[in-house]
Amino acid sequence: MPVPHEVRSESIVVSGPTPQMRGMARATQTAQRIRSAHRSYTHLFESLGIEDRAIKAAAKDSLAALRDWDPEQHQEITGVAMGAGLTPADLMVIIARTEILALADRSVLPTQQEGPREVGSTSPVSECSTITFAADPADAGAPCVGVQTWDWYPEFADLWHLHSVSALPGGYGYAGVAEYGMTGKIGVNSAGLGCFLNILFASDDAPGGVPVHSVLARILGTAGNVDEAVQLIEEAPLTSSSVITLIDPERTAMVEISAGKTRVLDGQGYAVHTNHFLDDEFAQTGLLSPPNANTFERLEFLQDAVASAGVPQCAEDLVPMLCSDPAVGGVAKLPKSGGVLDSATLASIRIDPAQRRIAVSPGIPQYVKMRTVVMRAS
Repeated sequence: MPVPHEVRSESIVVSGPTPQMRGMARATQTAQRIRSAHRSYTHLFESLGIEDRAIKAAAKDSLAALRDWDPEQHQEITGVAMGAGLTPADLMVIIARTEILALADRSVLPTQQEGPREVGSTSPVSECSTITFAADPADAGAPCVGVQTWDWYPEFADLWHLHSVSALPGGYGYAGVAEYGMTGKIGVNSAGLGCFLNILFASDDAPGGVPVHSVLARILGTAGNVDEAVQLIEEAPLTSSSVITLIDPERTAMVEISAGKTRVLDGQGYAVHTNHFLDDEFAQTGLLSPPNANTFERLEFLQDAVASAGVPQCAEDLVPMLCSDPAVGGVAKLPKSGGVLDSATLASIRIDPAQRRIAVSPGIPQYVKMRTVVMRAS
């Protein structure tokens, strides 16, 4: 199993005059790794008790939903699939992985009101932590900045990459992090709009909607500010839960999504999020995954960290606030030994939207000085 902070993530440049050609250009550089990601997600879903026919049906449903909602992106992933030697439905096993996870057994998951249980679990993991800072308009010169730990299964520690993506006509170029096969994930675009992602779970989640990762790709490629991105999210036919954190040079917002419904949590000063709903109504159907999730403890850790923090000058100033004790397995989380199906921090990510800058380091935030790749969207 790869050690997250020792991964040397691949960087690619993606361009093309049409969506399909841009997709094929992506696959030309990453075909083998895309096929590896497809095998790994198929294996993951099967290990969670999801039958192969259900995986394929959910992927096809999300593909159809994407074709109806964003025909250009559908053309782009068709190009990715062709170049990787897969069908578009195969590729959606990767892109729609959040939606397919809704097929895992939710009966073992406690509600947010019940709180975590002291048990082990092979349920989907959810351990990302996000901090943003939005300056008061009266504080001239203070930035809007954000940071995130991206946590996922350690088996996927070498199945993500960095990319710089050229704009399609009328759109924006963007740079950031994506899992192999995805056209977008966490990133910043040439308009100075950035986005982070935390997975959430609710009892009414379902497969088959437009993948949240496809929404992120469209935000990065077409939205010029937070307001435009919020509108895109609200119009997307989503069926699973997440929180998309948006940040531009003027403001930040955390958009909670619960099975197609949205709530916008506007940020002023510091804002933090982990893996449970903060909106009171959404919390009524919110689930915790795994059952012994530490999302409440991580949120409290972040709240304590920002309570005593001053005004940051750049996103790097937020990194120490993510540095919990790795031995505890909180915000900064190392892989467990012994093949336990659990999460680990795969990357630590910082965004300075005014500079159109994203900095990415593999592993927990304590290791950012070991290796950081800085990219600027153009």
